[in-house]
Formats: sequence, structure tokens, C-alpha cells
Amino acid sequence: MNRRLAVLAACAAIVAGACMAGGRTPGERIWRSRCAECHGLDARGNTPRFMGNNRADLTDDDWYAYGGDDAGIEAVIREGVFAQMPANPDLTPAEMRELIGHLRSLRSEAAQ
Repeated sequence: MNRRLAVLAACAAIVAGACMAGGRTPGERIWRSRCAECHGLDARGNTPRFMGNNRADLTDDDWYAYGGDDAGIEAVIREGVFAQMPANPDLTPAEMRELIGHLRSLRSEAAQ
């Protein structure tokens, strides 16, 4: 019985932590702080600065020009794109995985 209560308490703490963070995943928080200004919250690129730039829409397949696998996406995020996107060399491997996971979730949502 005590073990069940401990598990229940741990689950409650996780849920409470998620609620306090606005329910946002680490990947979404990184996206909002580093990517959304240009790519939009939904990754469609419908932002005042980049509307009409087909490279800003990450929900279509045009962005595969730089490689659509995780390694290709990471390279673009880390190195940036000359005169279009700043480099992000300071992201940890865990942050990068979270960010790529969030981007993939945005692409999945757009496909529905």
C-alpha cells in the first residue's frame, strides 16, 4: 500500500510540475524561445518577418533540402543557414533531441 501511495505521489508531482510549466514540454519551450519568431508557433512560417519564405514553413517537405533525418535537422539547427537562420551551437544533446521531437510533433499535427 505504501508503494502505491509513493507512486501516486510521484505521478502527482510530475503532473503538478507540468502544470506549473504551462504544460509545455522542454522542446516546446526551446521552440518558443528560439524558433517561433521566424517559423511561428505552428512551424508554418506565417510570421511577419518570413511570410512567403518557403524555407520558413517546416510543415511541408521543402525543408528536406537540408536533410530531413535527425542528423540533418540537428546540423541545420547547430550551424544555422547563412543570412537566413542563426546558429544554435549551445544546445545540449538532450535539448536538441527535445527540440527535434517538438518539430516532428508540429509536422505531425500539420499533416492531420
